[in-house]
Amino acid sequence: MSLLGPVRKAWRDLAPERLRRMAQPVLAPMLEAHVRAQARRPHGAARQDGGPIRIVGHLSGSHGIAASARLAARAFEALGVPVERIDATGSALTWSPQGPAPTPAAAWIFHLNPPEMLAALGQMGPRRVIGPRFGYWAWELPSAPPQWLKDAAMVDEVWAPSRFVAASLAGARAPVRVVPHPLFLEDYEDVRPAPRRAAFQAVALFDFNSSQARKNPQGAIAAFVQAFGDDPTAQLVIKTQNGGQHPDALARLRAGAPANVEIIDAVWPYAEVLALIAGADVLMSLHRSEGFGLTPAEALALGTLVLATDWSGVTDFLDDEVALMVPASRTPVEDPQGLYAGQTWAEPDIGYAAQALVGLRADPGRRAVLAAAGRRRVAERLSPQAWFTTLPDTVKAAAMRAAQGR
Repeated sequence: MSLLGPVRKAWRDLAPERLRRMAQPVLAPMLEAHVRAQARRPHGAARQDGGPIRIVGHLSGSHGIAASARLAARAFEALGVPVERIDATGSALTWSPQGPAPTPAAAWIFHLNPPEMLAALGQMGPRRVIGPRFGYWAWELPSAPPQWLKDAAMVDEVWAPSRFVAASLAGARAPVRVVPHPLFLEDYEDVRPAPRRAAFQAVALFDFNSSQARKNPQGAIAAFVQAFGDDPTAQLVIKTQNGGQHPDALARLRAGAPANVEIIDAVWPYAEVLALIAGADVLMSLHRSEGFGLTPAEALALGTLVLATDWSGVTDFLDDEVALMVPASRTPVEDPQGLYAGQTWAEPDIGYAAQALVGLRADPGRRAVLAAAGRRRVAERLSPQAWFTTLPDTVKAAAMRAAQGR
């Protein structure tokens, strides 16, 4: 029997609270090391005797990796494969597992980056997570953190949403596979476009918690102003969220916006966001880096033309046949929020983007051609059927067994 439980109980019962707080900086790394060691132990990765497919993630979140978990679950179900969802929201590292032990699974798919996955495993109990494990991870710079590469030892395979992310994970202690996000064209067919506000309507979206510098809304404003000045018949709407957590950055963004650029900072229902994109002539994504680019992909599905930086994850599904691609140079990362540091990312050519906007407004026929091509691209590369072909053979076989009730 392990002495860990009695030792922890004695520490909680006997050590003064002040001493426990002082010891936290020492104990936290020890706890992480303990969970990592447990997670790297054998866990029945080769088992092929049935069990459910489980998807673990922050299923109620509004950020990209939360959406990826929901999309993956839906993609399985759209193909007739039952899925068990486990919401890891609020998971925290613990010395002992919490809750009843889960049954073994045919596949554990963690749509959680390594720090969050470590917490989820710690709470569930790594030695109780029996069956093949897959970690769906997203990173937005050319090289993932070294600890991520080491933490790949917790899983049997890492899934990356794009070739860009897969390349950033070179040297990981597990094989890396590209598995794009699946989209459902039927979700976008009945979206009613938001009422037009101007003869030419552009839109850009970002979350302050995803790094304003990376999303680069200032680049969108600069290109739009260079293209149209203060022309009231052209309008750019920048839809943000979580600006209240970064009031100074939000104030600076608003101060730099002319009258025909509207900044809306609010958390909207998903349907309203889609309506805003659907009502625009173009979605602008002059990002400095994207792990995948879910918003541009959704714009394609909605039939809205995309103008995007020609770099990073979006290039898996965007090119000149379906979008307006903006060339970019490489520049050192500068992120005042401190979410990203070191390495390099893209600096899109603002002049080129401005000229593309002017040409786009003058040629509505081209808009229609590219928009139709974009919807075809989603069907070809991002449908649930296309997504399924990218999965490992063992997972596809497990999915087919589950679909047949075996």
